[in-house]
Amino acid sequence: MTDTTGKRKLRILKTGHGDLCLAEWELVDGNSVTNARAIFEENFTSGRLAFRLDGPGRSTMIRSFDETAPEILIVPAIQGG
Repeated sequence: MTDTTGKRKLRILKTGHGDLCLAEWELVDGNSVTNARAIFEENFTSGRLAFRLDGPGRSTMIRSFDETAPEILIVPAIQGG
């Protein structure tokens, strides 16, 4: 069962600068969900990965916006040398 209360967050990891909160939404507020989805799609570009964060040690890679996620983190892809 999905918890429908509380704010959910979309963050992006900025190399060398920590992370930045891009959006917050609540499932009961359709406008905030729509806004967060648009921001996710704008920032989840080629070369980036996205993870659904469900608590310490519990993350799942995602390929599309998941409005039920407590938190989503977008990170740059790891580059090898």
